[in-house]
Parts: sequence; C-alpha cells; structure tokens
Amino acid sequence: MCGRFLFTADDPDERIAAILDILERTAPGKYTLGEIGPGLAAPGVIARGERLSPIPAVFGFTGREAGKLLINARSETAGEKPTFADALRSRRIVLPASAFFEWNRETREKYRFTVPGLSFFYLGGLYRREGADTRFVLLTRAANADMAPVHPRMPVILGPEAVRPWLTREADARDLLAGEPPRLAVEPAS
Repeated sequence: MCGRFLFTADDPDERIAAILDILERTAPGKYTLGEIGPGLAAPGVIARGERLSPIPAVFGFTGREAGKLLINARSETAGEKPTFADALRSRRIVLPASAFFEWNRETREKYRFTVPGLSFFYLGGLYRREGADTRFVLLTRAANADMAPVHPRMPVILGPEAVRPWLTREADARDLLAGEPPRLAVEPAS
C-alpha cells in the first residue's frame, strides 16, 4: 500500500511550475508540499473535458468506519468495486511526486523509492467529491522486482507523457494500468 509520497516545489520543470502557479492563484494555502500522507491535501491534476486542471485534493476517501480513510485501490479490481468503478471510468487524477515511501512489513523500516532518470513522476489515482472537498485514492498494482523485497504492492506510476492519455481517455488509462511499471531506485528513508 502506498501511504506517503513526496512533492516539493524544488523541481525546475516547467510543468511542475505551471501546476504550482495555477494553484497559488486559485487555491493558495489549500495544499501541502513535502511529505504527503492520508488526510493531507496535495496538488493534483484532473481533466475537465480535454483541459487539464490543477486542483488541491485530500488524500483518502472517507471510509465506512468513523475516522478511517480508504487510501488505495487495487488497479486490477477497481473497475469491479462500487466504491471505485465510476471513478475509474471518468474521474482519474494524477499527483506529481518526486518519491514515494513504503515500510517493510517484516522489519518496519521505511524506504524511499524514486524513478531513475526522472526528477518527478505522477502517481495515478481516482477522485470523488465529498462535500466541499475533492478526495483521492492512489491506485496500486503488483510490485515489480525493485519493489517486491520491501512490499508486494506499489503505486501506479506514470511518466509526464502519460498524463493526458491517463486523464482524458478511459481506454488509454486501462492500457497504462496493464503496462509494465518503471524501474525503481530504493534507499532507506531517514
């Protein structure tokens, strides 16, 4: 399960700068930078028709039990689950990240994962409206060889070129879910 990721304003990439510039004008102070975990609002991007729109979104759907958040959805079964099926069809989101974190289930050690050669990437998720908030869950998939020694699941990771297809076309999004995940670099997180 992916429960924490990192997003900072340090990246000089023009796409990241544009996301932050729009959010600073439209939703100042309504999102978190740094390590983002359940219950915190993060910068996200959704599609409104063919237009991509940065928005602040809170990590986690409200669960059935008070105080419990749903933070992940299995990509392999999300289309069959009432909680996620409609969102997979029409409410996909991406969350820019420079790293994500996972804990080894046996040793309880925290690890930081990055994508070699990319200063940032996007995590694929689903969103819905809950009252005044837009809330998201991250989609997960079976771990690749880099992730498996730490955890059996990993987030759906998208490169910058996959953002528009992921957000605007359901068939392309399903193809991306079936694709091969990228290689990962791993190091203990301090």
